[in-house]
Amino acid sequence: MSFEELSAIAARLYLGVVYDALRFDLDVRRPFVVDRAIKPAFPLTDGEVVFGPAFTCRGERVLSPEHIDDTVRIRMFRSMPRGCVQVIDTGGDESVAHFGDISGKLARKFGAVGAVIDGSTRDVRILERDRFPVFCRSVQPIDAFGRWQIVAYQEPISLAGPEGRVPVAPGDYVFGDPDGVIVIPKDLAEIALHKAMERSEREDRVRAELRETDDIQGLYDRIGRW
Repeated sequence: MSFEELSAIAARLYLGVVYDALRFDLDVRRPFVVDRAIKPAFPLTDGEVVFGPAFTCRGERVLSPEHIDDTVRIRMFRSMPRGCVQVIDTGGDESVAHFGDISGKLARKFGAVGAVIDGSTRDVRILERDRFPVFCRSVQPIDAFGRWQIVAYQEPISLAGPEGRVPVAPGDYVFGDPDGVIVIPKDLAEIALHKAMERSEREDRVRAELRETDDIQGLYDRIGRW
């Protein structure tokens, strides 16, 4: 199935049914839910989701001025494939904003549809005006230059999660909505989205029938657990 076809399915889903498909239908046991503190920096519109293959980035603190090197970041932007989601492992840094509106403009220019940051962003009003979705842990104004920088990209990274570190390989699929972020192993993306769509359709039936009946047991017997 093409990326465009996967994206069309993802646009009709929400995080809860994607989680249920991975955990209950496919029995995925490795951590795949990103830390609950990593949420959209600005409100997403009704039905808006972020979906695409992960473009992974790893950053580190700058320990001295001679270690400043922006050339990695310049090469990084030029390596982004169309439709990707930039995913940044900040190395646990909390001292700066690891992203901003210029980063968003560059990422979009070279192909990204959003960003997931285990850290902070800034320039939220401009990011919102640009409608470039950023999922992050916090917002602060401190610029990263001379304090923190991207040092590598398109290599395996990990993000904090409630069930342990969430591994993210280049090309794994990222799904984000107002509930948070899930990382879908790339070899499971197609079946996971199909299973999630089945669950979504079943839950829509439940919602429709709840408007017409008080017979919850009968509803459960006909449709099953929701």
